[in-house]
Amino acid sequence: MTLQPASGARDLNPQQVKKNHLIASKLSSLYQLWGYERISPPHIERLDTLMAAGGISSNEILKIVSDEPVGLRPEMTASIVRAASSRFNEYERPLRFWSTGTSFKCNQGIDGGIDIEETFQSGVELIGIKTINAEIELLSLLIESLKIIEIDKRYKTTLLIGNTYLMKLILGSLDSTKIYQIKNILTELDYIALKNLDINEEQRKFINKIMNLRGSPEKILSTLKNIYGSNDYIENLEELFAIIGPLAKEKGIIVQLDPTLGTTYKLYSGLIFSLVSSSSSSPIVIAKGGRYDDLVRKFSSRHDNSHGIGFSINIDQLRELIVSSNEINENTEKVLIAYKKSASIYKALKQQKEWHRKGIVSVISHEPVKTKEETNQLLKRNRCTQIEWID
Repeated sequence: MTLQPASGARDLNPQQVKKNHLIASKLSSLYQLWGYERISPPHIERLDTLMAAGGISSNEILKIVSDEPVGLRPEMTASIVRAASSRFNEYERPLRFWSTGTSFKCNQGIDGGIDIEETFQSGVELIGIKTINAEIELLSLLIESLKIIEIDKRYKTTLLIGNTYLMKLILGSLDSTKIYQIKNILTELDYIALKNLDINEEQRKFINKIMNLRGSPEKILSTLKNIYGSNDYIENLEELFAIIGPLAKEKGIIVQLDPTLGTTYKLYSGLIFSLVSSSSSSPIVIAKGGRYDDLVRKFSSRHDNSHGIGFSINIDQLRELIVSSNEINENTEKVLIAYKKSASIYKALKQQKEWHRKGIVSVISHEPVKTKEETNQLLKRNRCTQIEWID
């Protein structure tokens, strides 16, 4: 019998689970203050839902053997949009939902096998708002989330923002026969592929310039206006950064605009963003999201308010970056209730309730204890700090 977890899956120790719960609890309290209500989408969905109208590849979904095509959710947005477009279709917009749970992504292993990427995440969805105010609300909430989580100050946090329409604007001015290759080069920052691409030198230099066009939102937007002129998307972004910039600065978050920012899933149509934190080894994406109007439109029978935006926070990644919280280390006292006679188990149960009323962890010995050596072994085995005798 194989006793190892499935490839890519992992076991969490009690301390990791406790940290996850603490982070999720803090986030859920914040979401509720902002007027978001909890929703719990199913782990298992039909493949046509999980593929998000073509936004997610079937190969990335962990499929389940069944009489109908179903699989485990690789993320929660598609399921929530499906629910909003069916069960909650008649509800007044906007809908503000939050959720916490596990998602499962299917990755191709080096040996050709399947690796399961299991992620514990928390996030929100705001459905039914068309204006830039939806982006402002979501990003403000994301920034506020970092305040209550308290990431260790050793790690710098950067909010990368892009827009799929900026990418379309850029691609629209380039060689139409090479659009697919150019898009991949831009999103993946593939300088080698650019060097080998069969285009004229003038376009190559321009693409190279665009690939390096990221940084201060004011400077990047000014450069884009000089190249393409002003338009609604650029003006909306100027409005967004005028509000989000100061909020992020207060929390020590660096904001960058990246016109070529891409995402793994093709869910988004409009604003996209990633929250990235430095670490001792490499940058870590701790949150991501964006606007998905097209997805809502494809799922919904309503022609009005077919708009949506949301984000998800990777709690597993975030857990390794937070300051060691005193809340996690509270109530380390743990009492072992012991007895010498089997008949005393009833008294032990009553005494355990008294400890619990005080908020102190207590466990009962499963067997009568007769010697000091047995007592010491029980304390160690149950990881207790003190013992209380009933007899």
